[in-house]
Amino acid sequence: MAAIPGFAQQSRYRTFFRVAGCLVFAVGLVLTIIGFGSLLSTMGSDSMDMPSHFFLAFIGMPVMAVGAWLLQAGFFGAAARYAAGETMPVVRDSASYLTNGEGIFGIGRDAAAATPETGPFCSRCGVRNDVDARFCDACGNSLSGA
Repeated sequence: MAAIPGFAQQSRYRTFFRVAGCLVFAVGLVLTIIGFGSLLSTMGSDSMDMPSHFFLAFIGMPVMAVGAWLLQAGFFGAAARYAAGETMPVVRDSASYLTNGEGIFGIGRDAAAATPETGPFCSRCGVRNDVDARFCDACGNSLSGA
């Protein structure tokens, strides 16, 4: 059986990143809310008290960023597969339309629009060439005697 690319325990890593990302992001969000809540609670009062826990907002925001990075690592594969599934059919159809079925590097090649290969085979390497070819596309051998 062929080896699947990626880490041996890829699903465990993905689950860890997803769970850890949610927890770390939630902790950062709570710290940020407490910090800004402390600031807002002192703004409406007549006293000149300084916010006591405002510094937590500056701790919470980077913690939220770390949580977001962990979530990104956990969900990147799913997001990439979704994006490819949504965009590749459009790319294929666009390439087929723009090149009249010929395709670009094989993408969008329409089997009905492709011209059948009818040229001679090379006597040296066996590659089929275009009808009007004088030399083999693969090895460069002269096709005049073919």
